[in-house]
Amino acid sequence: MQSFAKADLVGFLELQVGSMAVQVPIRHAEPGLGSDGPIPLATFRAEGNSCSIVIRGDSSSRAVEKAVGEAAKEALAHLSRKLLN
Repeated sequence: MQSFAKADLVGFLELQVGSMAVQVPIRHAEPGLGSDGPIPLATFRAEGNSCSIVIRGDSSSRAVEKAVGEAAKEALAHLSRKLLN
């Protein structure tokens, strides 16, 4: 996994977690292959107290936008467990 510090910041996605608005950074990383094959266009990553959605490819493409939506669902589930329990 690529470190957050080495991935370029693209922007933020605001998620409503209960009554809190949480801004999740969106970072761009280089495309590549993982040990299980191609790396998804967008993935949610959490390291310690930090989290981010990491994208690969053109951030304005429909495929990446759809993948960010799926990663946002993962982020919401993770943050809900972490912040609301």
